[in-house]
Amino acid sequence: MTLTAKKAPYRRGRARRPALDAPGLPYTMKLAEGRTVFVEVPGRMATSDRGGETAFTPEGVRFLDHVRALAMNLEGTPSPAFITALRQAAGMTQEELGRRIGRHKLSVARWEWGTLHPDAEALERLREFFRELKASGVVLPG
Repeated sequence: MTLTAKKAPYRRGRARRPALDAPGLPYTMKLAEGRTVFVEVPGRMATSDRGGETAFTPEGVRFLDHVRALAMNLEGTPSPAFITALRQAAGMTQEELGRRIGRHKLSVARWEWGTLHPDAEALERLREFFRELKASGVVLPG
């Protein structure tokens, strides 16, 4: 009996990740208040779908959410995604953000899940934190 090496099967599924040194992708997005933001998305966060169209990886979508959160004005009640993106852009955990604005980490988690909305005092503290974050020029993870 002779043993022969098996040939590797054809790779199915998702395409391989793009190279880390891929050039950035220019991208513009419109904000709710009508302004347009231009950003260069790192090349490793974009890929092509089967039709050849540009698509973003989950990491790329989070990156764009962070940009959108920092570029927007905090008017009215923020959405759960906005609070999450704001916290992540600041590099904070739910517990750290809660401590920063005087609320429990479970309150922050419930805001991010959408099961609870910040009260007036917490909303004002969030706005103050947001202004400080924008003024300090937060560097987005990339």
